Amino acid sequence: MGSFSVWHWLILVAWVFLIVFPIGKIFSRLGIPWAVAFLMVVPGVNLVMLWIVAFIKWPRDHVPPQG
Repeated sequence: MGSFSVWHWLILVAWVFLIVFPIGKIFSRLGIPWAVAFLMVVPGVNLVMLWIVAFIKWPRDHVPPQG
């Protein structure tokens, strides 16, 4: 007990990849550096970032409506 096996590390890396990669893509579309997505695995920081993303101006907000 007290040490992690290879399976633990593989699951951790897969979990981080499944969280960081899609959020990094979203952040890059919003003009936020993709590396900030690594902060989303930190408890508490992810809630703050969620609120920031919810209330910033999205690029879609700057495009005039077509029609």
